[in-house]
Amino acid sequence: MTATKVDLLVEKAMTLSADTDDKASIAELRGLAQGDESSLEQAMQASLALPLSLTARHRAIELLARARYEDPSLPSGRS
Repeated sequence: MTATKVDLLVEKAMTLSADTDDKASIAELRGLAQGDESSLEQAMQASLALPLSLTARHRAIELLARARYEDPSLPSGRS
């Protein structure tokens, strides 16, 4: 079975959830999404259903949401 873009985004967000460099993590997710905002939205929803800790899911969803909704040209509050 071939992984979809949504699957790849979820997997990458979960991997990056332990990383402390938000800017790099968000940039990597944006690059993987290639402007596909629908896939980012679907990845956020898919992350909710994962059988992982709430903390890990929260962090992954936060990164996906920031990749989807933050303007990359504006400075962020976290580094």
